[in-house]
Amino acid sequence: MIPLIGIGVIIQKHFETLQEDAKWFWQFGLFFFIPFVVTVFFLLFLNKGLTSDSTNALITAFSIFTGLLLNVILIIFAIVDRSVRPESQGSKKSKLLHHLYANSIYALLISVLILIVLLITVILNDWKNSALILISSAIVYFGVSHFIMTLLMIFRRLYVLLFDCN
Repeated sequence: MIPLIGIGVIIQKHFETLQEDAKWFWQFGLFFFIPFVVTVFFLLFLNKGLTSDSTNALITAFSIFTGLLLNVILIIFAIVDRSVRPESQGSKKSKLLHHLYANSIYALLISVLILIVLLITVILNDWKNSALILISSAIVYFGVSHFIMTLLMIFRRLYVLLFDCN
């Protein structure tokens, strides 16, 4: 992939943090199976594709999430840069800060990718092509569910960092 926009290293670092904290079964279940079930539920059982109102609401929400995540990443970077010294490299706090940093950047990436798909969906809604809208709806439902699971993991790690980490 093009080195300047290669996102592979972001995804790799995120999944490296997961491998240290959870078994493969739980990783797959939380980050792929649950989003898949949510996608199937909305598309097959509820027969709910994205409408222009829901697309606009999601664009607004993920634009806000993108800005908030950028701020969180900068704050975490400042904390990591200031508080993690060479003598504390192996500490629990240092490791957790680096994991939180990698997970937050990954969440930002997912947020931006969802925004891109949503913007494409707005264009497709003008074409009234139901097959393409169904595909983009599936991608968005899966992405939003995956994003929520990642965000919940980030919340848990922030909690551990603030209250449980010595």
